[in-house]
Amino acid sequence: MRLALAAAMVSSLLLPLAVPAEAQTRLPRVSPAERKTKTINRQIQQDQRLLRLEERIQMENNQIRQSIERDRLFAPRPLPPMPRG
Repeated sequence: MRLALAAAMVSSLLLPLAVPAEAQTRLPRVSPAERKTKTINRQIQQDQRLLRLEERIQMENNQIRQSIERDRLFAPRPLPPMPRG
């Protein structure tokens, strides 16, 4: 009797795990509104990446300009020739 009861309990626990539930076999359809929202979000993310890239390029250009100006400002100036006499 105990053996039959134990077997029934074990089978009642393992049987649902062996057969997937019907709701888990298919994903729900994506609604047009959700699809549009995902498309808009993807476009916003792409625009943000592009903006960050443009900002980085502008910052690097500014650093190069500053470096050139600093080099020109502190460049050694040639001394005027000394008169021989």
